[in-house]
Amino acid sequence: MGSWAAVTDRSDAPRADQPDPVAVFPTDDAAPTRPKGLGLLAGVVTLCLVASAAFGVWAWRSAGDEDVAGSGVEGMDHTDHHSSDQAHDGHVDSAVLEGCDPDAMHASMMMFDPFVADGLLESGCAWPYSADIVIDGGIEDPSIAAVFEPRRYAEVFDLLAVDRLGMCSVSRLPDPAVDGFVFGFRTQLHPESCAGGVASVQLDVREYATRAWRDTAAHAAAGDGSVAVLGRWVITTSGDDSSASAALGDSIAALAGAAVVSA
Repeated sequence: MGSWAAVTDRSDAPRADQPDPVAVFPTDDAAPTRPKGLGLLAGVVTLCLVASAAFGVWAWRSAGDEDVAGSGVEGMDHTDHHSSDQAHDGHVDSAVLEGCDPDAMHASMMMFDPFVADGLLESGCAWPYSADIVIDGGIEDPSIAAVFEPRRYAEVFDLLAVDRLGMCSVSRLPDPAVDGFVFGFRTQLHPESCAGGVASVQLDVREYATRAWRDTAAHAAAGDGSVAVLGRWVITTSGDDSSASAALGDSIAALAGAAVVSA
């Protein structure tokens, strides 16, 4: 930035190598003359602009220093924000397990869907992500051959495409985070397409914290029918179109690593 003198020291006379800004617009009247004080006015305006910018930078830096010094940013407690998130979706807690980034975790939960769930598998965050999920309890069933392991929801949606089921909606299940339940998704479907917006098949996928809770939930969900168990999931199908629902259940049960639990 130049000195203040360089800003204010301006001559009224035009430079030899620069056209007169007034003369470049000739008229039919007598030879035009430059308005008096034009150079001085330009200098004053420029000076004001420079001073204003300098003051703005100083004020911004000063405010930033005060915020950092007075707000304790480095040790800021985000508990209040996390508690708000928890009340919003019913599944997010402020306590996350080793390897989890609390801020990233809570941000992802605000827009949580199967795509985000698959992305968390690459995050290095320990399952079941939240330290507040109850993992004690449940009863393992050795007869359920499905290995307790993470699976990608993309695998399920690929199957829906193969079975030519149109998706009407995908939503997060509202189940409370108890008895080892971590999260799950409900997909509303209709054979061929969902152009009419009316679903006739419902697919629920629930994911559990431990094998014991998964196996316990599978037996509870079987009731009078059957459910599929795959990885950490318990999968159920239902709907008005019983034929399409049963066919989807058979396709899921045929996936590698899946097991069927009957009443």
